[in-house]
Amino acid sequence: MKFTRRRLVLSGLAVLAVVWVGYLTAVIAAEPEPGADSAEQLRGRLATALADRDAAGLAGLLDYPKADRDDFAQSYVEDLGEAGVRDVRVSVRGDLAVVDGVLRDGGRFTYALSIRESGGRWTAGFSPPVP
Repeated sequence: MKFTRRRLVLSGLAVLAVVWVGYLTAVIAAEPEPGADSAEQLRGRLATALADRDAAGLAGLLDYPKADRDDFAQSYVEDLGEAGVRDVRVSVRGDLAVVDGVLRDGGRFTYALSIRESGGRWTAGFSPPVP
């Protein structure tokens, strides 16, 4: 078989494509699954993320589509800041994480989030609006 310039270029492109697919596979496989190891760990990390307005920490706990998880978490913590939320506490009651705290004007708020375990990871489902 004669090596021509065309065959060499095509072979090089094929090798680059295989390397690129391998790289993407490794990056995707190395990304941690969202959630926490236990319901109690989820409670603690959720309370910290909400109190500290930590969008990245919140995103890592959400049972939310991956493509929108970071944007949703960022928007949510911004809304918490605008509402002047403080003294956030989270408790676990069965399959719910109950979030309560104080608003800027001193009023209290409470809402429940569904929590679930899947594949050994606990996540919170965010559907209620920010108070």
